[in-house]
Amino acid sequence: MVSDDLIIIGKFGSAHGINGFVKIHSFTEPADNILNYQPWLVKQGKQWISKTFDKVEKRNKFYIAKMEGCQSRNDAEKYVNCEIATHKDHLPKLNESEFYWHELIGMTVTNKEQTILGKVTQVMQTGSNDVLIVDGEKRHLIPFLLENFILKIDREKAEITVDWDIDF
Repeated sequence: MVSDDLIIIGKFGSAHGINGFVKIHSFTEPADNILNYQPWLVKQGKQWISKTFDKVEKRNKFYIAKMEGCQSRNDAEKYVNCEIATHKDHLPKLNESEFYWHELIGMTVTNKEQTILGKVTQVMQTGSNDVLIVDGEKRHLIPFLLENFILKIDREKAEITVDWDIDF
């Protein structure tokens, strides 16, 4: 379980080559933003350990990192499938009309008729726009389009008002 203070920003993939590099799967947008959150908190076993990288290289559509102290493929394999996190307060502040996905998770979703549809359990990236997955009596997939379907987001009340039919 992730501490309430931490946000997962990526995950390590496979070891890359023989010189201690490991592939990075970034969950940030754009992907290279993950490089701005040094040091990384890396989950190894049940502990979060502060780690820095010595070198990062872009390879086609992904990045590889040589973590501090990694000299060989065996060293890099210690990072395979480990999550990468940072403290939430390290994220840049957003304006009132922008939201981090982690802020939306758990918010109650109500339509404009005041019917509670459920809570946001996930935000899915589809390419064209993000989609809120709302679980209640039934599951709703609501496109995250401000002013079209998303009418209001109240951070303090943890509520989202949507233009969405309960039967859709």
